[in-house]
Amino acid sequence: MKKSLKILSLVLSFSLLFIACTKDDPAGMDEMRDKAKLVFINATVNNSTVPGEALREVGIYPVYNGLNFNNHPIQYPWTNGYKAFDPGTLNLKLDTCFSPGTNPPSLDRATVKDLSLQVEADSYYSLFSVGTIYAVDTFFIRDDLSFPSSGKAKILFLNLSIDAGPIDIVNAVTGEVVAANISYKDRRGYVEVNPGNYRYQINAAGTSTVLRAARDLIIDANSVYTVWARGLRTIPAPGSTLANHQLQLSYHANRWTY
Repeated sequence: MKKSLKILSLVLSFSLLFIACTKDDPAGMDEMRDKAKLVFINATVNNSTVPGEALREVGIYPVYNGLNFNNHPIQYPWTNGYKAFDPGTLNLKLDTCFSPGTNPPSLDRATVKDLSLQVEADSYYSLFSVGTIYAVDTFFIRDDLSFPSSGKAKILFLNLSIDAGPIDIVNAVTGEVVAANISYKDRRGYVEVNPGNYRYQINAAGTSTVLRAARDLIIDANSVYTVWARGLRTIPAPGSTLANHQLQLSYHANRWTY
């Protein structure tokens, strides 16, 4: 069967359960050589110590050159998929869907970050919002969507957990350290692997201390993935933080071939 290249219109994140990827392309995205392509991912955690505020999901609107492509904010830890832009300076504003520190929460959107990105034609980028909802930061990377070696997949590993410290990503079945000593807002890879099912866990760097038990990953041949640690290693008192804001691994396919 002829292989079909898929640049995902929706880059899906995974946490507790695997969710099957969609096979839909963004229309012509892989053919828009004159455009820069950017995906936004919300990796900003809620670390509030106030019980009512700790239970809030604070979504983020990415606004590109004054345009908002989304009817709804991007919730943690999801994305809005690759968007195409003219090369050059891309002005980006991140708005929360309401002001997070008011009780009851204000419904007014609050700008939490303004930034200007330099993007090039025929290139792919990822912008993660990181940090906490009270101190939003960003992590901007250029994605390498070139094919891995024939029959292989390749994976980029990121540490986006604000308090995990340096980490190792470890194959829980073999004990192999697949990405070592990754500090906050740092990366390792791309690493080529055979396709198949994997169980990766988060260890404190250079130790056998497991910070987060293994998660299942389904890796397909001739595809490109990002695996990223996110969430809080230490849940602040009084412990009201939502479970999905605890330290764990997410992953998504940037380029999927089937």
